[in-house]
Amino acid sequence: MKKTIGITNDDGYTQGAKILLEFAKELGNAYAVLPHRQRSAVSAAVTLHKPLRLQELHEDIYTLSGTPADCSVFMIYAKELPTPDIVLSGINWGDNTGMSPLISSGTIGACWKAAIHGKHAVAFSFYRRERMGWQNPESWGDPEVWKKALRRVWKKIAPMVGKYDFLVVNFPAYGRLESAKIVFGKDVQMKRTAPVIEKRADPHGEPYFWLGGESAKMEKGSDFYEVREKGNIVITRISMKKMVR
Repeated sequence: MKKTIGITNDDGYTQGAKILLEFAKELGNAYAVLPHRQRSAVSAAVTLHKPLRLQELHEDIYTLSGTPADCSVFMIYAKELPTPDIVLSGINWGDNTGMSPLISSGTIGACWKAAIHGKHAVAFSFYRRERMGWQNPESWGDPEVWKKALRRVWKKIAPMVGKYDFLVVNFPAYGRLESAKIVFGKDVQMKRTAPVIEKRADPHGEPYFWLGGESAKMEKGSDFYEVREKGNIVITRISMKKMVR
């Protein structure tokens, strides 16, 4: 029996989501419910104070006026669309290695929420030096190269995807995909950035603050090191079994 697969992300309708949906359709029946706008770094936040609106963009592609976690919950409980057996999130423009993304990434937040509700889930991201470019389909490279990498990874992880846990997959930069080795993460980079808070003044002279950060020292052997320096595909398993028993 074919599985039903729900796709989401935290960037909205991107080439990465289209690639992941096309790949998912090789595995079973698949559709996408994506945030209607960019929702990075919202973690597993859900919308409780205003209505959610669903819009159909294309065949099997919808947007929801909420967060990535909202999209997971909607797919599982709304009964507007087939209930997914598996939730795949991504492909995110920019890697989600390190401890901070585990608790702050919207891409990963969608998987936290899906796993809490008993669904199998996987988050996919890839390393980029450039912050901009995710809205341009050509910036993503050849979709077939991506799908080939996804097939290689899925062959490894399909037996591992279980109930009340999820997997985080981080790809290296696009140019290293075809030669990348698949490794399983052992150590998570604790700090990706050293926070910097700038105090500024608005046109009226009133102070405001801008949160940013500088790159922290890379930790050798960490997931970030494996992705950026060694060009490997890193798979990390997050288990909640002890927390739900």
